[in-house]
Amino acid sequence: MSRRPAQAPAIDAKGGGETHPAFGVAVVTRTSGSGRSLFQSDLLHNETISLSVREAMRKRDLNHDWVHPGQALVEVEMSLAQWGSLVSSVGLGSGVPVTIRRTERDPFVAEVLHQPRTAQSLREVREATDRMYTRVKAATAALHEAIHEKKGVRATKEALNVLENAVAGAGSNAQFTVDSLVEAGEQVVAQARADIEAHVLEAVRLTGAEPSIGISSSDAPALPGPATSREGPADA
Repeated sequence: MSRRPAQAPAIDAKGGGETHPAFGVAVVTRTSGSGRSLFQSDLLHNETISLSVREAMRKRDLNHDWVHPGQALVEVEMSLAQWGSLVSSVGLGSGVPVTIRRTERDPFVAEVLHQPRTAQSLREVREATDRMYTRVKAATAALHEAIHEKKGVRATKEALNVLENAVAGAGSNAQFTVDSLVEAGEQVVAQARADIEAHVLEAVRLTGAEPSIGISSSDAPALPGPATSREGPADA
């Protein structure tokens, strides 16, 4: 990969500080409010983590560099469980799902409609069950027809084999759909557990009291700062 060209900071005509395309600040905040729907989360979240990246300006005053945030480039929101996954899985996997709240082009990104993925899992289980039932029913009807109409031993055996295969396939397919549904349920439980643990650990951090339930501190990282009310995106 070729090296990017380097350039010196420019002086901002209005603020008098230094600007550069590479200057930026990242801000992490914990927000609270009414239940929020987030990407890849089946829960509605009253407390979330927001991560924003902004342009930055550097000013020199009193022998010290002062960095001031500028226009927001992107802001994303995460559940407490997603935040925990993000900070504990550096360099692992394909990334953690987040909900984009604002970009340079769109300061007010549309909200995510709350559509729990467990509903999709249940729908897939019902569809798979219907397909298995239809196949077994058709195979049973073919076997009855071969017997009652006396189509012969060969036709009866063929119909019986089709029925046996349908029943065997139903068993394996049913196991797969059940496993998928269980996995979806476990993901929801894990999301809720991570949120609850993060709340408890934050309460312990603020009050100094011992938690009344057993929680591993490694499961939920400390949350950034006190919660702020959620009143929509701030102006850049």
